[in-house]
Amino acid sequence: MRCLGKIWLILIVIFIFSSVGGASASPARDQLKQSIDSILAVLKNPEFKSESQKEKRRDMLGKIVEKRFDFEKMSQLSLARYWKERTQDEKSEFVALFGRLLKDAYITKMEGYTDEKVIFLKERRKKKKVQINTKIITQTIEIPINYRMFTRENDQWMVYDVVIEGVSLIGNYRSQFGKILERDSFEELMDKLKKK
Repeated sequence: MRCLGKIWLILIVIFIFSSVGGASASPARDQLKQSIDSILAVLKNPEFKSESQKEKRRDMLGKIVEKRFDFEKMSQLSLARYWKERTQDEKSEFVALFGRLLKDAYITKMEGYTDEKVIFLKERRKKKKVQINTKIITQTIEIPINYRMFTRENDQWMVYDVVIEGVSLIGNYRSQFGKILERDSFEELMDKLKKK
């Protein structure tokens, strides 16, 4: 029985190492990992740690996030049925405002994790969508962050939702926006976004 237990332990260790970092990583995971590694490189760089470098650091992080996050898709999902009712100008303005809000929220969350490790866990794929589960490991806690992604025609994988500690960023905003739009106008929602 002890021998069988050791075999199971070895199989579990092999599975963990093959799913955490091996050569069998998917293009989606490779692209996400490249973005996260770039973010961590900026956060760990002593040159950008001081308060005087905050604006430059956030600008660099913002450019990395913009390359991997599809703010138009995120905007569409967050407005749900209200998206179709909008004019093209309204959609463009909403994407710009909401994209900035999402980018700032994500960067603020990531700025808190400078010396921690990011571990890639499992990946679930369904047609042209994938969810990649990661975990940020600090000295005291582990924070699960799952990225929901879709692929474009050029095989570029883009994030359309982030689930942090079990809470969907887009689901959360969709609920908030839905409540606002049930009682107020779209213009009032835009005013609230501008104030944020």
